[in-house]
Amino acid sequence: MTRFEPAHITHVDDDRWARYGPGAVGVGWDLGLVGLATHLSSGRSVDPKENMAWLASGDGRRFVTLSSEGWYRASLAAGEPEDAARDAAARTTAAYGGGAGDGEPSAGDPPAAS
Repeated sequence: MTRFEPAHITHVDDDRWARYGPGAVGVGWDLGLVGLATHLSSGRSVDPKENMAWLASGDGRRFVTLSSEGWYRASLAAGEPEDAARDAAARTTAAYGGGAGDGEPSAGDPPAAS
């Protein structure tokens, strides 16, 4: 049996935190876990070119958007004011290239509250 317990401790300056919120590193962790799942399920390394192509695809952009929405909700749950959390999540989504097109939120759209 293998046990996986990631721990991430980082010191983010106040300006960067206000600009991107928890999604800035959270989306990165989520993407890293996708890479780990790919490796564990296939036994092969993740090819950086394939990874970038997936990230630019509709599926990749949708993943980033949904991940950012999850971090937006976590930010709200932690007490961040809604407007600040929404703006930070929108900037994070855009920074990672989120937005899936075809009626899905674009990179500049704030994530939907739910």
